[in-house]
Amino acid sequence: MAQAPHPTSSIVNFQGKSGQRYRFQAWSMGTKFKAMGGIYVVTRRECLDRTFPTKATHRCLAIGETADLAASALTKTELTALTKQGANCICVYAVADAARRAEIEQDLIEGNEQWGGRLQYLFHAAVPERAPGDPDDR
Repeated sequence: MAQAPHPTSSIVNFQGKSGQRYRFQAWSMGTKFKAMGGIYVVTRRECLDRTFPTKATHRCLAIGETADLAASALTKTELTALTKQGANCICVYAVADAARRAEIEQDLIEGNEQWGGRLQYLFHAAVPERAPGDPDDR
């Protein structure tokens, strides 16, 4: 998928509101991709357990979809703002069909907004910082 000289990626699963789990490939922010449609989740990847450095938590900063992953999905202004928030990872899920991409994107947005945008590996879930619907969410 990526065209970087020696890219490395890992797999992360995100779950939508429907309960469907989507298997994304997680790449560093500067990765160049082939021209294909897909959904992306920009995250701040953190390794909170130094004993197991391959287990990471991904804090979602943006979810979107694009017809061409090779073209920048984010504007320079958006990228700068996300970088200031700690963005260091882009997770991608290739989907050619535009209608299906939009459906998956919406499922992910609706399924993860209740946790304050915190998306995590399904096999390494942590307790959320606050309960869904907490008055402090405003």
